[in-house]
Amino acid sequence: MSETATNDILPEFSGFFDSARQHRLAFPCCRGCGAFHWYPMPRCPHCRGNDVEWRQVSGRGTLFSFTRVMHAFDKSRAGALPYVVGLVEFSDAPGVRLVTNIVDSPLDALRIGQSVEPVFRLEDGRPIVEFRTA
Repeated sequence: MSETATNDILPEFSGFFDSARQHRLAFPCCRGCGAFHWYPMPRCPHCRGNDVEWRQVSGRGTLFSFTRVMHAFDKSRAGALPYVVGLVEFSDAPGVRLVTNIVDSPLDALRIGQSVEPVFRLEDGRPIVEFRTA
């Protein structure tokens, strides 16, 4: 991995990207109360405990919501228009909803509640996690 790709990952996300490099999905989970959370933070937002670990999950999720993006808000995405952004939730990580791209799935076939699975790839040396219908 290039040094630039390594340096642009915020430290609090390192567990997520370290797992993604191994084609695994992991989220912060409190060892004290057992609750998952997302956005990564050093203290549990549920019990305020500071014993938080990255716990691997199956990766299979459910499409909670989605939208089609027609305007590139970032120049790097201009060639990818239109694309679909979804909100995915995980039965084995209750409380986590991840904003992610939905790929390899026609927009007219997407449905709320549909099962999705992760797709892992590298972009400029940085692991990317996207989802497709399962």
